[in-house]
Amino acid sequence: MSDYVIKHYHEGFEVDQEKVGKEVAKTFVSPHQTPAERLKEVYTQEGFDPETRLYAFKDKKMVGFLTARVLDEEEDGVKIANLTPPSVLAGHEEAEKLLFKKAVEILKKKGAKKVRSNFGVITKQDGDVAKKWGYKYKETGYYLYNINVDDVDTSISMDDVEKFEYDKHQQACVKILAAEFGREEEWVNNLYERMKADTTNVRKQWVIKDKDEIKAYGGIMINPIDESLGRVIVTYAASEEYMKKLLAKFRKVKDKKGLKKLFAGFTKEGDVKEAKYKPIKFELLGTASLFELDL
Repeated sequence: MSDYVIKHYHEGFEVDQEKVGKEVAKTFVSPHQTPAERLKEVYTQEGFDPETRLYAFKDKKMVGFLTARVLDEEEDGVKIANLTPPSVLAGHEEAEKLLFKKAVEILKKKGAKKVRSNFGVITKQDGDVAKKWGYKYKETGYYLYNINVDDVDTSISMDDVEKFEYDKHQQACVKILAAEFGREEEWVNNLYERMKADTTNVRKQWVIKDKDEIKAYGGIMINPIDESLGRVIVTYAASEEYMKKLLAKFRKVKDKKGLKKLFAGFTKEGDVKEAKYKPIKFELLGTASLFELDL
């Protein structure tokens, strides 16, 4: 008989979930974990199914968790479920397997025929684990890079680099980024609204203008779990000249904050090969890929 007890979500689990998630995330290249307050919001929304959030306990202490969701819309008559691989504290690998096994049982009962999960640099488990669990590789959809700014020239003039202000710059940046990255303006605006409402993460954002026209936008978010890491926010520059100024700003912040690394994530491998990113030195740190499991 196992020493672990698997439970589905109950009110009050959020704080321990955040603690466990942060501890596990320290092993990630780029740590991430949803804060407890945000979890409480999600878990009180209409349609939330507590049976799809599973938690592993040993001696009444939470040691791991797993999240899943059955999608409302079917694909060609097939019900799909998304599953985020387990986050489990070191030394409790048995709980990892138990959580996954229980999740599959529950998703089957709810009518799911396929389970989709991302494995790789954003999770504790890699593609080899996915295959051991019966998944099949579908596609790679995330590329994490280190941005090396150590040799960037910071002696260039940055007098025209100014602090980004939502009231002054958001509307113009929405139009620019939507056109630049092929997104709907509503999607980009929602991204800014989420950043504006987020008070838990520290962000530094800048724009460069020529007269009244924005020529560049970029920023850095300090990792809330490991403050020696920074993530580069969506970056745009109309020319290499403007990109070099943004990179100089990035280096100054990196040096001032004592950051060890700056990361950037892309959804397409070809993104970093485009001319607009030419001045940036990229080093691929890892990828995340979509895998699919037939139930």
